Amino acid sequence: MCYCYVIKCCDGSYYIGSTRDISRRLHSHKTGKVKYTKNKRPIDLIFLKEFEDYNQAFHFEMRVKSWKKRKSIERMLDKPDNIKDIVK
Repeated sequence: MCYCYVIKCCDGSYYIGSTRDISRRLHSHKTGKVKYTKNKRPIDLIFLKEFEDYNQAFHFEMRVKSWKKRKSIERMLDKPDNIKDIVK
């Protein structure tokens, strides 16, 4: 499985990414190893969607990033069918 995820940072900004290993990637964010989120901790995983392969996850990530408007991203986040509590 591959994943597209959204993290909410302590300053209210969002980080959108995709990965093959969500546990390892979240650990990197939480320990300050990711440049964007390093100074914006603590972080919360607020969205996680599974995909069959990495290409699908990456294309979904690019689509979300292309929305430009924060309201569009927040509408997506309001859909409870895409939020998973498998990793914290």
